[in-house]
Amino acid sequence: MTDAASQAQGAFLPAHSGPLGSGSDLLHSGNAGFIIHRAGQLNHAFRAQGRQFATDLVGHLNKVVEGVATIVVHEEILGTADRLHWLIHMKQPNDYSRFLEIADHDRSFKEITEADRIAAAEGAGNWERMFVEGSFQERVYVPQHGLDEHDDDHDHHDEPSDTFVPPARHQTGLPDSRMRSSVDSGLTIIRTAQTAFRFRTEAREFAFAWASEVNRALGGELTVYLYEETFGQQDRIHWMIHLDSLDTYRKLTELSRHDADYQALFGRQFVPDFKGGGGWEQTFVSPTIQDTVLTPLHPGAPAWF
Repeated sequence: MTDAASQAQGAFLPAHSGPLGSGSDLLHSGNAGFIIHRAGQLNHAFRAQGRQFATDLVGHLNKVVEGVATIVVHEEILGTADRLHWLIHMKQPNDYSRFLEIADHDRSFKEITEADRIAAAEGAGNWERMFVEGSFQERVYVPQHGLDEHDDDHDHHDEPSDTFVPPARHQTGLPDSRMRSSVDSGLTIIRTAQTAFRFRTEAREFAFAWASEVNRALGGELTVYLYEETFGQQDRIHWMIHLDSLDTYRKLTELSRHDADYQALFGRQFVPDFKGGGGWEQTFVSPTIQDTVLTPLHPGAPAWF
């Protein structure tokens, strides 16, 4: 989709229309086996310098880690102003060692991260002054597996795999042409929920069923993937919802009014009788279901003011 077409349709620009390009070898939310989500808060006074730093750093890293990892930097909208998010897509956890090598030995990396980017009149400095102290946080997402009803359709267990777990695209039952991802979508909604320990299995069954119904109804316009948080908080799960516009999100909200199969999902019993019975709402801790709305960072186009 061109920039002009995106703007004409009220869509947000995807990452692939920027420096990343649209090559098929890119790693993304649909084909990665291991994703690091890093977030940091910019100091409002250095918001322009911080965005340029993030753009320059990711542009360089994507060149030197090509084939090993792909990074997309987003900014948060409908949330906290000047908060940036990096999605680092890899096949395996050990692939992160490539970033450590770069930090130790890559001259261009050191120039980007150490050269003064803040004017002398403002005290000089680099990224360490652009971001609020202590604001960087990381989560690790691994595609949910073991609930995949499409295993037999894809037969991917017999395929040679170089990913940590089967990629999230295997969850959908859709052809690649009808799936969206973190590199070709203008909006990514990360929906987070804490499952109740007692109903951890039932919560995951609902989470997978919800994603499947949405992908069935809106495939091609919107794609949902389900992930487990790893090396973080136990039994916290995450959906990534990829789309291009808020108009498409409106279609998602309208499924509950006109799509019979989607409606039936919310009347289904997920908690078995021997556990007391109940629907999906029994399986999550209240009120832990939260959305973070992201759009890819593009030079000169802050999402706020």
